[in-house]
Amino acid sequence: MNIIRHTLIAALTAAAAIASHAQTWESAPRKGFVSWQPAAKWEDALLTGNGTLGAMVMGRPFDETIILNHALLFWPGDQPAVPPDMSADLEQIRRLCLDGRWEEAARYHIDKWREAGLGEKRWTDGYVPAADLDIQSEPSNIVRYQRLTDYETGENTVNWQDAQGVHTRSVFASRSGNVVVVSMRGEGRINSTFELKRHPHSWELWSQMNERFAELTTAARPDGTLTYRTLYGKPHEGSPAGYECVARVTQRGGSLRAEGSAVVVTDAEEVTVVIGIEPLYDKAQSNIDAMCRTTDAAAQRAYADLLAEHCAIHTELYNRCSLCLYPTDEERDMTSETLVLRTRRATSPGIMQRQFEAARYNVLCSTGTNPPNLQGIWSGTWTPPWSADFTHDGNLPVVISNLLNGNMHELMNAYFDYHERLMEHYRINARQFYGAGGIHVPCHTSNHGYDNHFDETWCLSYWNSGAGWAASYFYDYYLFTADTLFLRNRAYPFMKEALAFWEDYLVRGADGRYVIVPSYSPENNPAEHRWQVCINATMDVAIVKQLLRNCTEAARILGTDPDKRRQWTQMLADMPAYQTSADGVLREWLWPDFSDNQAHRHASHLYGLYEVPDPEIVRSRELTEAARKTIAERMKVRYRQSGGEMAFGMCHLAWAAENLGDAATAYDIASWLSRFYWTNGMATTHNPGELFNIDICGGFPSVLTRMLATSAPGSISLLPALPAQWKRGNICGVALRGHALLDRLEWDNGRATATITSASAQTIALSLPAGATQITIDGRAAGAKAISRIRLQAGVPATVAFNYPTPQ
Repeated sequence: MNIIRHTLIAALTAAAAIASHAQTWESAPRKGFVSWQPAAKWEDALLTGNGTLGAMVMGRPFDETIILNHALLFWPGDQPAVPPDMSADLEQIRRLCLDGRWEEAARYHIDKWREAGLGEKRWTDGYVPAADLDIQSEPSNIVRYQRLTDYETGENTVNWQDAQGVHTRSVFASRSGNVVVVSMRGEGRINSTFELKRHPHSWELWSQMNERFAELTTAARPDGTLTYRTLYGKPHEGSPAGYECVARVTQRGGSLRAEGSAVVVTDAEEVTVVIGIEPLYDKAQSNIDAMCRTTDAAAQRAYADLLAEHCAIHTELYNRCSLCLYPTDEERDMTSETLVLRTRRATSPGIMQRQFEAARYNVLCSTGTNPPNLQGIWSGTWTPPWSADFTHDGNLPVVISNLLNGNMHELMNAYFDYHERLMEHYRINARQFYGAGGIHVPCHTSNHGYDNHFDETWCLSYWNSGAGWAASYFYDYYLFTADTLFLRNRAYPFMKEALAFWEDYLVRGADGRYVIVPSYSPENNPAEHRWQVCINATMDVAIVKQLLRNCTEAARILGTDPDKRRQWTQMLADMPAYQTSADGVLREWLWPDFSDNQAHRHASHLYGLYEVPDPEIVRSRELTEAARKTIAERMKVRYRQSGGEMAFGMCHLAWAAENLGDAATAYDIASWLSRFYWTNGMATTHNPGELFNIDICGGFPSVLTRMLATSAPGSISLLPALPAQWKRGNICGVALRGHALLDRLEWDNGRATATITSASAQTIALSLPAGATQITIDGRAAGAKAISRIRLQAGVPATVAFNYPTPQ
């Protein structure tokens, strides 16, 4: 029933959006933004994407650049290395750690790599532009201008007015056709030149460009087809050998001709450009002829029809979940530039709603073939920070964090597919580094999954929790969807391989409990020394415990592996206990030689409170209070810096605060994320005002959603961390663990109503704010005790209403 309703709403919304295609350029989208000036730099471009293809629209009327991207185009740089066999060295590394010789332990892997002739740290392949569509048009005096993005359709539009009238250029990346479509129309004739070009680079990169590219061929055909083919200079196993682009230019009225490598359109009434991009894995082959057939077929169709087919997919996904915080007319109508500048002084609920909508759009556009990389699916630079790769020790988990509770669960397949493609590399890492079975997911990956990116300071090869963290999302997918086939065929096998590593890696200490050595807490070091290698990082311990619990429960659900279940239960009992320090905080390292280093951007030891809270923590008053104090300590540096660097780290703190009911801290974090980390194109940054990075496009809506609703197996919490600043609002379409949906939650100055629909009959524990009164279920009065457990019927909405103490 919910799917039918969402599909109908999406169809009506898409139809309205397409109908508005013919309206005047002053029309602002219902969800989206208007900008009053072209992008001054690529980071401020308008964004569109379909999860495979991305486009960045600068918005210049007569000298336009549309930067084209493809999810798989990480250009090969450093050749990946199969790690040398260092399994025999593990005992020596352990001895160095246990003896406190941290510098030697940190350098050990580096020395072994050098001895094997592998040199220094090898960077992951960088995510870079595919090509630019350059559009040169006849200039004129402009009297009005705007550019805008419509989140519900994924369409970027640039409008300008001159003496001839209003002109419009629109761009979207089609989810139905896997092409980028450009439309130019308006009052007056179109006289433009179209060309596919390599994205510009600075002069000092010439040697690198000549090394990275072996060939570049561009051409224009008489029928209006532009082709672009390039081969990489140093391809490797797992990387493309190059890629090809095709752009089919068609016009209505006027004429078209090829001129060199460009297509020239003269006196046209309307122009459409359809663009395809494909990686090339065999340089002796070409996809251009097949791509020409695809783009030509699309180019023969009306732009509105292409947009409608795309919207049938995109709009339905986007509108499944929505947040309303009642923005004022001024907040709703602010241009993106005004919003960014005004919000630096102070944010508001209405502004947060607009940013929630932008963030959700950015993640949807950049999820498909792969999960979003550090820059989503967009790049306008040949030197992306951290290679714009997939960084697994925090960034990637944050950017995907809203896909499940944000009710776009099928997009998680991009995350699962990516990991499954690299499983053999992960197995080699585990075997070569540690002589272990199972898998080791490195901190950084792109075209390959070998662990190559580490040095003596950032000794990331000792971070072994990547596979366990990834496994938690495989299992969480099952918790949200109740898809037993997925659990059996994909989640449980991945989880077992992640745990198989730990079965081999863990060693016993003198007290009989397991010891994790070497260990690593990203990207921190104890107060005693600067070396990051350690013993018993709390994050490692928390992830292993979670993996043991989840594997045991998954095996029970599937009715398999009884012997393993008994083994895992015993292993869980033998894991180190969480500890508090003398000053009452949760210890980051469960080892007596280390004390906490609080002035740090990461808070990895709070992992047990990121998603489903660790029962060992929430059942202990001492540990719960220690976690609260830990959050307070880690917030001190954030308060000094108004958030500061590494925005995704604040999302971790906020999630922990929300799971502890700390609304004030969660709101402070949301406020910083709202105020300082947005571009004029409504993308986000890693640091205040710099480093294009979309981690918090997943993290920000996740933080806001969890203020209003959280869930765990068998339990739902409503308004767990409602901020005092949010007097009224509503949220719709929040997915819940247990295969249920929060259809709608509305609150207004002390009175709330929630409608929940479960896909199966179940009894849940429902948690309401402390002091809730006048509770009713489907209109019948319920006492405070009765509300603790309610029965949900399959497919039948249940409505809960209650009064709550208004936050002060």
